[in-house]
Amino acid sequence: MEKLNRSLPPHFKTIEHVDIPKSKQEVLSNQIPVHIIAGGSQDVLKIEMIFNAGLWYQKSPLISGTCNSMLNEGTEKYSAAELAEKFDFYGAYITYNNSQHDASVCLYTLNKYLDETLDLLEQIIKYPTFPEKEFKTILSNKKQDFLVNREKTNALAKEKFNALIYGATHPYANVFEAKVFDEVKLDDIKEFYKNFYTSDNCRIIVSGKMDETVLPKIESRFGASAWQTKTSGIEPEHKLISSNEKKSFVLKKDAVQSSIRIGRPLFNKTHPDFAGIMLLNLVLGGYFGSRLMQNIREDKGYTYGINSVLLSHLESGHFAIITEVGTDVCEAAISEIYKEIDRLKEELVPEDELNLVKNFFAGEMLRSFDSPFALSESLRGNLLFGFDNSYYERFLQDIKATTSQKIMELANTYFQKEDLYEVIVGENKA
Repeated sequence: MEKLNRSLPPHFKTIEHVDIPKSKQEVLSNQIPVHIIAGGSQDVLKIEMIFNAGLWYQKSPLISGTCNSMLNEGTEKYSAAELAEKFDFYGAYITYNNSQHDASVCLYTLNKYLDETLDLLEQIIKYPTFPEKEFKTILSNKKQDFLVNREKTNALAKEKFNALIYGATHPYANVFEAKVFDEVKLDDIKEFYKNFYTSDNCRIIVSGKMDETVLPKIESRFGASAWQTKTSGIEPEHKLISSNEKKSFVLKKDAVQSSIRIGRPLFNKTHPDFAGIMLLNLVLGGYFGSRLMQNIREDKGYTYGINSVLLSHLESGHFAIITEVGTDVCEAAISEIYKEIDRLKEELVPEDELNLVKNFFAGEMLRSFDSPFALSESLRGNLLFGFDNSYYERFLQDIKATTSQKIMELANTYFQKEDLYEVIVGENKA
């Protein structure tokens, strides 16, 4: 047996291609599309019902999220406590999520109890009662969380940054004051539910261990006929109005640290430059070994963590560098951030660094596709843009084809200092 030489690093293999299992699409009798990702060895299923009912569609703040979170607070047949008890009895659980454009109810269940848990899911989707007492409790809890969060510099920095790049009234910013919690009416929630939680506004993703009985069982609960009031079909319009104010300081007395956000509005994943910008973002601050981490955390010791993110929304997107530093080194940290941006504009990324980041990206992509449930999460994000998961195969090839020269060109196109917004929240202004 060959002895392992621990002084040598292990060999690694470049990922040349990602073969992602394809989803299959069926259509229920009432035209609800069902996307199926079959796989896995365990007798479990994930059934996610998705509605175009996110922040984009609400007439005022808090409506979308409150409506979604109230679906399990009681139905025509069961109280909230009874629903919780039944899900627990069947070893199932259910989650509720809402984002900028969609909202979902997601059931995780054992196959052997699919009939019973689908009956509960049908109650939640079709027959919620929105009780007044639970409504007031949910809003009270949300308001308390909001007030606690408002004491954190990073939350204030996020709020101010989003307001600057999207406009304070834009749903992507989602900015509002505490008084809004006292203005929401239960009738607003009920109206939102009737308008958006409908069969013609729904799509379903099923993932896990499938057999021939699963789809008919879903059909019998959700496909046999149309349900709820038809949606109007009128798509809301929200104009993105970025502020002319490029630098903003928000005073937070007695703050030990200053929160920093630097970035700009950009485009979404449909843009031809998105793959290149994604790779640029990884080099700059998108993973633990990034340049910002090496400089500002490892070398200077200004922060415990710093990262950059690239967010893709249906109608727009943005780039942001995010960190918290001691108030005494805030100015120095900002200076180093701009130095790292300038390096990308002035110097080619070395090939070994570029290859390392490309392999990191491919490895993270593979890890995110390691189960049917994970594949369903990726599919949900892609369906919004009209893609399936084959998008990632093309995207990986675009990443592999991106050169150091291209990264420099993108940095000079999109990261000019006059285009960047800078927000600081803390005790002292940099």
